[in-house]
Amino acid sequence: MEPVSVNSPDNPLLKEFKRLQNSRRHREKACKIALEGPNLVFEALKAGLGAEAVFFSNVYYEQEGRGIVDGLPVGTKIIVMPPGLFKKIAETETPQPIAAIFHFERPLYNGLSDPAPKLAVLLDRLQDPGNMGTIIRTAAGAGVEAIYYTAGTTDPYGPKVLRSTAGAVFHLRLEQVPDSVQLIGDLKRSGLQIAAAAARSGQLYWQADFRSPTALIIGNEAGGIAGELMSESDLSVTIPLHGGVESLNAAVASAVILYEIIRQRSS
Repeated sequence: MEPVSVNSPDNPLLKEFKRLQNSRRHREKACKIALEGPNLVFEALKAGLGAEAVFFSNVYYEQEGRGIVDGLPVGTKIIVMPPGLFKKIAETETPQPIAAIFHFERPLYNGLSDPAPKLAVLLDRLQDPGNMGTIIRTAAGAGVEAIYYTAGTTDPYGPKVLRSTAGAVFHLRLEQVPDSVQLIGDLKRSGLQIAAAAARSGQLYWQADFRSPTALIIGNEAGGIAGELMSESDLSVTIPLHGGVESLNAAVASAVILYEIIRQRSS
């Protein structure tokens, strides 16, 4: 595949890349995502996603890009541009000189998989992209089989979240849930206990029994878990805090509890 040299930000594919970066609605409507940096691009390819276009700075293309192009699907558009132009389309301060547009239709919840997961996470209206990305990455590392997220949660396929996941987003099931109460009912019928992470008044997290299949709910950073989800939970668990600290970052809290679950199941 021969590269096309581009020297103007008015190129339609560059405009599409920026639009995908900036608009959740457009990502959902177009069924595409914009990725930046070799790690995300390579992880997407490894996961079998189809690339529409791959962008290189001309320096990087000459140094390493030719070898990458040889492994791309036939029909992928190869765009080469000056480093200054590449920097204009990038989100990061010091961009890594490869980016891409991938075809991607986000999964929507349509019932539990068979077999049902033994460890799942439900994110309830989580707002911070860094939290979202770190939780996805941590969950993948902890062996979580499915992450579900409610309406009002930040987009897991936005640029900041994708960077925080370091590619883990492509290697576990991640589904948007239209009705979270229905999801909890489905999980319970499949034998999972529902554990809600609460800032206070819950059982100390290491005293809970996580050896049975579990779904962990992590709530909104400011408002916590919605009342209807708390009322459907089987238990609430709390991480004790000292020194006047009221709560932990959502990503830190999820990591602490998930690895306690792993510890209990490994002992």
